[in-house]
Amino acid sequence: MSEATGSVLRLDPLRAWRFVAGKVSALGAVTSPPYDVLEPALVRRLNDSDLHNMVRLILPRDPDLGSGRYDEPARRLVGWQRDGIVIQDRRPALYVYEQQFGGATLCGLVGSLGLDPARQVVLPHENVMQHWVDDRFELMEATDADLEPILLAYGGGGTASDAVDEARAGVPWLVADTEDGAHHRIWRIEDPEKLAAIAAELANREALIADGHHRYAAYLERSRRSPQRAGTDTGLAMLVDNERHPLTLDPIHRVVPGLTLDVVKARTPDGWEVLPGRVEGVPDRIAVFDGTSWVTVRSTQGQVTPTVSLLHEELLPAWGIAVDDISFHHALSDATALAGPTQAAVELVAPRMDQVLRSALRGAVLPQKATSFGPKPRVGLLFRMLT
Repeated sequence: MSEATGSVLRLDPLRAWRFVAGKVSALGAVTSPPYDVLEPALVRRLNDSDLHNMVRLILPRDPDLGSGRYDEPARRLVGWQRDGIVIQDRRPALYVYEQQFGGATLCGLVGSLGLDPARQVVLPHENVMQHWVDDRFELMEATDADLEPILLAYGGGGTASDAVDEARAGVPWLVADTEDGAHHRIWRIEDPEKLAAIAAELANREALIADGHHRYAAYLERSRRSPQRAGTDTGLAMLVDNERHPLTLDPIHRVVPGLTLDVVKARTPDGWEVLPGRVEGVPDRIAVFDGTSWVTVRSTQGQVTPTVSLLHEELLPAWGIAVDDISFHHALSDATALAGPTQAAVELVAPRMDQVLRSALRGAVLPQKATSFGPKPRVGLLFRMLT
């Protein structure tokens, strides 16, 4: 096994695992969104959709069991393998994955990403929360699997992108429809000359981690602990050419215990303006809701730093808020539903792509849960086993 290296961007072919259509109710019915966007109501629906839904693996239950809580998904996965419910592809390939939902399209290559501890070519842009890194690492160790691909974006437009579009012109290897109305198709690229050409092009690129910072950190931890074990120098990933198939970029909102509108009005520091109501059309604004009323906070100095960074670096300390108490919500409605007299919902706007890239290229990172890139690859269409 070669050592994990950051010298070049590497996406290796793999023999992916997948569900067998005849063994489950439908291929789409056993898939799930990534673990960190699953709200309780959706988890219940997915659990009811099929006994083999991936949520039964990626969200271990009964936290009172401690590390033992990961044994259940591990045993479940072994049973699915034994019963032929999931099988491994016969030959290694890079997989072209396309997801269409409404007017949005996610399209790119799925393979085994070469890890980059030195952060030379695989560039994170967000901080991580250690308890989630530990959680994903424990799940990976127990199942001996990478169940959820992380998502990376790069500026391409060359050979690899041409190979993706050429594959999409053919008959798909796998097709699935999911409960959210999305249509998913997968093709295989296994021709050695095409794979070599893709590898040569990617070797000259850098990629931004768009989604999956905690899973990537868990990949690195696995490699650090078991450097001689085959397969630990890579992790399951999807790589998207953001020029040809651009991702969307959305904010992640906060619920902040202990924050009130009176605190915002009284303790917001100089250089910021507090406006009554939820003011639309203000660039880089922050809106705060207490369950009844809104105020809008905006910088009066103008800035290139993403607003989410300023929230964590300037405003939360001024308001006397402990970051560890904050919860994160992709849907604003989920955040505002929790707002009340003793805790406020904080609505953010998404950073601009140039702000995210600028931060990543200079080695700076945004606060945890700063961005939500999408669309996100569905979990369960393809996954990876280390053995």
